[in-house]
Amino acid sequence: MSDPVLVLATRNPGKLIEFRRLLAAWPWRLQSLDGVGFDKSLEEPGPGYVESAVAKASAVCDATGLTTLADDSGIEVDALRGWPGPLSARWMGDGATDADRIRGLLDEVARRSPDDRRVRYVCVAALARPEAEPVTARGECLGTLTDEPRGSNGFGYDPVFLSVDLGITFGEATEEAKGRVSHRARAIARLAEAGVLEPPPV
Repeated sequence: MSDPVLVLATRNPGKLIEFRRLLAAWPWRLQSLDGVGFDKSLEEPGPGYVESAVAKASAVCDATGLTTLADDSGIEVDALRGWPGPLSARWMGDGATDADRIRGLLDEVARRSPDDRRVRYVCVAALARPEAEPVTARGECLGTLTDEPRGSNGFGYDPVFLSVDLGITFGEATEEAKGRVSHRARAIARLAEAGVLEPPPV
């Protein structure tokens, strides 16, 4: 009998790769949205990470009847009261690239808080299961913004996120190193601690 399916509710290729690595220890058969025929848009109603993560996971779970994992994440600038936070992927509009958003963030921080470049990455992961309430977990990691991108690994703001834990940017870090300390890794670890990542008995 095949392993039970866990749907990864994202169309971000970087997140799909990262989730597959982080979930490799569990006997799920991981599927993308395309893999289960889910072709609708995923709404992110906000205003915070929890609401958007739960909305995405629940929408896919309800439509497919399959256990679904989603997350909402962002980078928060301490001196700017957590901006851009949940808007990190959207504040520059739909057509912006990762490079556009990095340059925009660096310019905003240089203009508004040049002497305080402390940031944190935040992730809220939501697991939605048929006939059960969604379970959420939050992970964070601390860093500072570099002046320019360093490294070509990762995605999003990784090349300018200088990790306190690693001493290098996530753009310079290997997947294994990032996977030990990232906000997404810590959120998944907390879901594991809650005992909800074990597949149901077959």
